[in-house]
Amino acid sequence: MTLSISLSPAAEAKLRQKAAANGQPLDVCATTVLEQAATALSIDEILAPVRKQVADSGMSDSKLDAFIEDVREEAFQERQRRQA
Repeated sequence: MTLSISLSPAAEAKLRQKAAANGQPLDVCATTVLEQAATALSIDEILAPVRKQVADSGMSDSKLDAFIEDVREEAFQERQRRQA
């Protein structure tokens, strides 16, 4: 597919910098950026399986909050042990 787009001068400058930094022609860099943006999952798509799992579990909001806090605290304590 061939596409013609207009970019702001600032966006064009950033795209040119990105292409140069990656050693890519401008059109290849632009294609990569657009393909990544077009195929990236939305936050809703990323969270959908988690939301379904929570809904299917029947866990209340307060139990879910407590579970998340427990997991966060365990991770924090593990990091503290590794740094000691």
